[in-house]
Amino acid sequence: MSDRAADVPLVRLLAILFCPFLLQPLVRADEVPSVAVQRIPEGVQPPRIDGVLDDEAWNLAKPLGELRQVEPVAVSRPSERTEVRLLRDGSSIYLGLWCFDSDPSEIRANQARRDANLDPDDRVELLFDPFLDRRNAFWFQIGAAGSKGDALITRNGSQFNKQWDTIWYGEARVTDEGWFAEIELPAASINFDPEAGVWGFNLRRLIRRRNEEARWATPTPKIRFFSVANAGTLHGLDGLEQGIGIDLKPFGVLDYTHPSGGVGEDLDPDAGLDLFYRVTPAVKLSLSVNTDFAETEVDDRLVNLTRFPLFFPEKRDFFLEDSGAFVFGSGTDVIPFFSRRIGLGENGEEVPLRVATKLTGQTNRYSFGFLDVQTDSQGDLGGRNLSAGRFSRNVLEQSDVGVIFTRGDPLDRGRDATLGADVNLRTDEFLGDDNLRFSTFVLGTEGDGSASDGLAYRAVLDYPNDEVDLMASYEVIEDGFDPALGRVRRTGIKRYRGSFAWRPRLHSAVRQLDFRFGPELFTDAANDTESVDVFVRPFGIELESGDRFDVDVHHRREVLDEDFEITDDVTIDQGAFTFTRYGASFETSEKRPVSLRGSWTGGEFFDGKRDDYTLELGTRFGERADVNLDYELNDVRLDDGDFRVHVARVRLNLQFGPELSWASFFQYDNQSDQLGLNSRVWWIPRPETELFLVLNQGWEVDSGAFSPLESQVTLKIGYTLRL
Repeated sequence: MSDRAADVPLVRLLAILFCPFLLQPLVRADEVPSVAVQRIPEGVQPPRIDGVLDDEAWNLAKPLGELRQVEPVAVSRPSERTEVRLLRDGSSIYLGLWCFDSDPSEIRANQARRDANLDPDDRVELLFDPFLDRRNAFWFQIGAAGSKGDALITRNGSQFNKQWDTIWYGEARVTDEGWFAEIELPAASINFDPEAGVWGFNLRRLIRRRNEEARWATPTPKIRFFSVANAGTLHGLDGLEQGIGIDLKPFGVLDYTHPSGGVGEDLDPDAGLDLFYRVTPAVKLSLSVNTDFAETEVDDRLVNLTRFPLFFPEKRDFFLEDSGAFVFGSGTDVIPFFSRRIGLGENGEEVPLRVATKLTGQTNRYSFGFLDVQTDSQGDLGGRNLSAGRFSRNVLEQSDVGVIFTRGDPLDRGRDATLGADVNLRTDEFLGDDNLRFSTFVLGTEGDGSASDGLAYRAVLDYPNDEVDLMASYEVIEDGFDPALGRVRRTGIKRYRGSFAWRPRLHSAVRQLDFRFGPELFTDAANDTESVDVFVRPFGIELESGDRFDVDVHHRREVLDEDFEITDDVTIDQGAFTFTRYGASFETSEKRPVSLRGSWTGGEFFDGKRDDYTLELGTRFGERADVNLDYELNDVRLDDGDFRVHVARVRLNLQFGPELSWASFFQYDNQSDQLGLNSRVWWIPRPETELFLVLNQGWEVDSGAFSPLESQVTLKIGYTLRL
């Protein structure tokens, strides 16, 4: 057992469980690193962003300071040297990255396309907290092959929105000394306070072949990189300018539709405009006229074998922009404002948006967001006006309190308003240097009738640390709680949930073991049991190579108060059912050219048996192509009938550099007997200009024959004019 695991005696665990009020900061041993950013003198040209790092300006900047390992051996020297330099001028921040490598032939540099999954690659990740609020940040990454990615981090890492994109410049290249990159981050691309010269900042380098992470600030695995509160600081950033602060984004769309059977072909040109105006560097007004989402990636096809609705994340750029301002609570079971409700009809059909406006702002004391959308009429549904607002005030060192409201019902069902408040307390100084979280919220909905009036409230105590993780929560969702612009998975319940995880580090070929226990109880308002789920992981192991293997057990009790049709013509009768299911899963490290993930879960299931199998294979073909194959099988045998569900997905990505990529996504399931294709060419000749060519095609699959369904081809061109 590691020293860290032995450092949690019984008295410590009791204090964690029964003393959540111990949130007073204690003295920390960690030193917060800090560095001054050198301003480029008059007469010296800013670095040219080409990945060569031979510009005169780089000689003026001092190196950031030595990185230290987080994995595999915390605080030790990295296996390879990294040098980082920062510069600034009046409108941009520049970073130079010297990632030296003693064996450049082993550098993983496969992904070049924008927003690629860089888990298989060597890369550097950056975290900027411009307001030094220790809660929210902008995240950027660049890979050895030149792929760029960005995201919004909210609430000290509890929310990570990788769908968000902004304008910035970066180039990387591999040489016989390692790999090197240059980055320019325009001040106009992020929110900040021009009078505040100190920003939060952290950086980490990942060397994939060794599964090694080296970090600038807080090089310890007990603190996640996305913990904004534990970042270092940059000085000398006051006086950055954003110009007038206006981004104009006109776009044109040409849409061609070929219906099944070929009757009623349609060629539809359209245009629209997105405008972003920074009223101040910290406050932004967004306006979208004739909003279009043609380039948005389709959702994964899922077959629902549960009694409750599935969750699909928001992927549309307008709603993702500054979406952190609207974050409330945590999790996906209760979301008072879920932007995906806007612009979609009851059966998932698209509802046009005439005008959408949004005002967001952030300082080191508060954040706010207000959204108003006017939808167009669609079929029998008339146009609707929908709005949402959120205000959050920072308190203590890492905590916040806030309120939220929504108004309007996109489907005109008589539900109108949601109102709520939340409190989120956080510290990383509990009992010395541990993390502790306590959060609570209360929400209410109100509509035209009493059936849509109700409350939801929850309290969660969480001790999320590297080797020991404890959590306990209590939640009530009344029967009438029904947020029109939100999401609720299950109503009329009380939910009691706990979890315990012990993940000791062995500092050997075995990186970490994983043991877990998690009971969960749902009752109705009268405290009668509806569901019980006891989860046990008796064994899990992660190797130093990145491979892992887990064994799980679920013991469940389900009480159905009505018949449940799990699929067409197969029904589970009402009654009480107790059953146990077993599972095993594995995954190989993504550093390999071919990676595998697989799982099996089987055993009893209500009044019968069920076996679930998943297999995912990922492979790369040089630096230009990668393929992912994903297959799921649910084999269900019940008293009322047997059935099998097959779902297959194939993703093919071709990349011709960071500026041009072609992604194709095939999906099939035997419940609908349909094969779907979403194919998207994405060309970014410059960060300000984007072109999308998108094909959506479906086929009806019948006894091996493929009958074409509707075809849709969309060409969209957008340009950003920054003033």
